[in-house]
Amino acid sequence: MKKIIYAIIFLTITLSCGCKTNNSNLNISVKDNETIFIYDAVYPVSKADRLKNYIAKQLRNDLPVDQKVYATVNLPGGELVKIKATEGAISIHFDKQHNSAESLIKIKKFTDGISEVLSER
Repeated sequence: MKKIIYAIIFLTITLSCGCKTNNSNLNISVKDNETIFIYDAVYPVSKADRLKNYIAKQLRNDLPVDQKVYATVNLPGGELVKIKATEGAISIHFDKQHNSAESLIKIKKFTDGISEVLSER
């Protein structure tokens, strides 16, 4: 009976540690319709520093993407974008109705850059 209990405890610890150390999970989705552009990414926590550096460079704003963030950010060109971030996930909402087509192109380039940063090995 003790062996079974020890085996269950060992398996539980092994599985819980194994799930947290998987650094290959990357899921990116984009929703683009006539009114809104939404970019969502779930990424390995190990890439948070790279993402933070990229965002700081592009937006000239130091967003702590490794913490819980919900902010409306004014981009250098005057565009407004909503950014939600937690450790391992980022979501960018861009309202097309209140911004120009040029702004949308900038946001798409910005999110393409995020995808490149998160896809790097």
